[in-house]
Amino acid sequence: MEEVPQRYERHIFVCINEREEGDSCGKRGSEEILRLLRDHINLRGLVGKYNVTKTKCLGHCAFGPTIAIYPDGKIIRKVTPEDAKKIIKEYLV
Repeated sequence: MEEVPQRYERHIFVCINEREEGDSCGKRGSEEILRLLRDHINLRGLVGKYNVTKTKCLGHCAFGPTIAIYPDGKIIRKVTPEDAKKIIKEYLV
């Protein structure tokens, strides 16, 4: 089987799911996290090297906002705007 080359150095998925009942990433500010990460990539000309994609439930609704980072295989829960800045420094530079 031929291996498919990786397009991005790193791909971050941000859950924006908003459930009607109970907690969810969308209700806890995940759109702001998404915006902060995307703004960093766009403003620094890193499009094509990194990608940030909004997604539905990553299975951690009570601990949102949740993000997944590939190829690192990391799941980070309860992400705040301050955490987003740390994620940028660690994964998107």
